[in-house]
Amino acid sequence: MYVILFYDIADRNQKERDNSRRIRKAVEKYLTRVQYSVFEGEMRPSDLKKLKAELLKAVDTKLDSIVIYESTRLNYTERIVMGLDKNEVLFS
Repeated sequence: MYVILFYDIADRNQKERDNSRRIRKAVEKYLTRVQYSVFEGEMRPSDLKKLKAELLKAVDTKLDSIVIYESTRLNYTERIVMGLDKNEVLFS
């Protein structure tokens, strides 16, 4: 399964605890960073389930936003990069 994940975490001044590091570390265990808060890569469904569970524990649902796109068929996607490709090995 191919996954694209991006997040927008509220500033630490807006909430009691800073969870940005915890969220970033959880995502980096499974996916490759392609932009500051954008990640992509192949994952097993079981790993995606684990990642979602970790993120649900870390996210502040009133202030943070995490978006996950899942695709079971990579041939339905087209990846266009303008500039430096930080994840070029995915499609070789």
